[in-house]
Amino acid sequence: MTTPSSKKTAVIYARYSSDMQKASSIDGQLLLCRKVALRNNLDVVGEFVDAAKSGLTEGARDGYQRLLNGVRSQQFDVVVVEHFDRLSRDPATIQRLKQVFEFNGVELMDQKGVYATATDISIASLYNTIYKPQLAEKVRRGHDNAVANGRIPGSYAYGYRPRPGAPGERVIDENEAKIVLRIFKEYAAGRSTRTIAADLTREGVPSPGATRHKNKAGRTTWNHQCITGGRHGRGIIGNELYIGEIHWNVRSTILNPETQKKQKRRNPAERHIIVKKPELRIVPQGLWDLAQKVRRVRAVSMFGPTGQPRRRAVSPRNNEHPLAGVLRCGVCNGHMRIAQSSRNGAPRAACASAHQRGTCEHTRSFDMDVLLEDASEKIQVKLLSPKAIEEAMRTWKEERKNDRNNGSEHNKLERRRRVLTTEIERLSYAIANSRRKPDELLKRIDECDLERESVEERLRLLGGGGENIVGFDRPKFSDRYSSEVRRLITALKTNPKAIETRIAFRNLIECIVVHPVRKRMPYEYTPYLNSSALYGRNLFRENRSKEREISTFAYYDNGKSGKSVSS
Repeated sequence: MTTPSSKKTAVIYARYSSDMQKASSIDGQLLLCRKVALRNNLDVVGEFVDAAKSGLTEGARDGYQRLLNGVRSQQFDVVVVEHFDRLSRDPATIQRLKQVFEFNGVELMDQKGVYATATDISIASLYNTIYKPQLAEKVRRGHDNAVANGRIPGSYAYGYRPRPGAPGERVIDENEAKIVLRIFKEYAAGRSTRTIAADLTREGVPSPGATRHKNKAGRTTWNHQCITGGRHGRGIIGNELYIGEIHWNVRSTILNPETQKKQKRRNPAERHIIVKKPELRIVPQGLWDLAQKVRRVRAVSMFGPTGQPRRRAVSPRNNEHPLAGVLRCGVCNGHMRIAQSSRNGAPRAACASAHQRGTCEHTRSFDMDVLLEDASEKIQVKLLSPKAIEEAMRTWKEERKNDRNNGSEHNKLERRRRVLTTEIERLSYAIANSRRKPDELLKRIDECDLERESVEERLRLLGGGGENIVGFDRPKFSDRYSSEVRRLITALKTNPKAIETRIAFRNLIECIVVHPVRKRMPYEYTPYLNSSALYGRNLFRENRSKEREISTFAYYDNGKSGKSVSS
């Protein structure tokens, strides 16, 4: 899409891998790529960002998917990245991606400011193929050597704390050790992990991780899975460190090339590293043996002679379902999570507090496919009724009046956002050009970024301007409103897991509160709609934020109504 002056248009893609990295990495990448575009006389028309997303995955990166959609529709001429591995760390994927770019006439440029050729991509892929396994092997060798010398790489288990000045060494935390002993005794006595976790939560006992991270300080909510673990997780009951043994290299994590999901597999026994550390023992051997016997008996009772759960042929991704992150419990108002699968493989949602922590009495699970199908039918019938259209138009008019009244505030917020953006760019440039990375500058960037998010959220609530505004003419409003609803219904029926469909559905539905019902009874739920999506905004254009005020107006109610909902 070249401009009349033959100036090429460009977009920027930036990504960082995990929550362990700084979000300011994104700003640094964007700043660098803007400079590259400026030097090459490119007109930057958009930026795509994925925060805390691995480069080995594709489907989970919304920014990456939107970039691909722009490439396929030829909305720009060039994609600028800091390095090719920001797009993908998988050699096969980056090669295929380059072919997609070439087919659509889109060029790729990295920080060197040179258009990438097939040879450049091949060299980068070869580098990743050779270098990264070698680096992983070196890290693994270093970890194995540390374990052989009695040190433990990585985080420390509940019941222990690091020895000051001795990396990798552990000492027993007496207060947490008492809780570990209590858990083993109650479990060996026949109590369920859910009951144990519920008691610890009710008593306000600090949970694992409460003292290890500042953002979790004071956390006292226990999850029953931290006691027994999952398919591969040892949990507290299965952690041999409590009997003074370090078990290392028992399992490996590999990436499924088809699903792009990580899986754990048990390594052969000859690769296991076991080191005795009797000074770290917390649980007596007799109590340990009794707890393991109880665990084996329960596993056989639940899963059959093997004691192992059967792996599903297809494991649905938690974030691919339109209802993921939308459902709320009708008892505690907490979030509902995918807890299990139906016999046909469909995901089932349950209250997270009830399922994991035992702090809510709403224990029933709900088939998400059935719930989505029923909700879609209600949307089609109720939202296209004359009453719904009239109410949507009335709400829209009120919002437009508020927009005019809030014009001065809107201008102030816009100016503040520009100031914060400039400040972040200045600080990022200072860090990028210094040998050290001063903590004060990084802290200031985080503060500015947090304030900018707050300003942008306020701007969104005030309304952004003319691109989504339609006139007061009723037929025009009605046509657009009806068209968007019908388009969403069609998308839910044909391809509900598509990114565009999920975004559109979550633009319309703020949350669905699921009420308790008896088994084999029809589901009862109350959908809460995002009112801003009903007065002329394009459902398929923008993604909603993770946290926003929930509208107290619901167009329809399947079952109970009048429940108060708060975010």
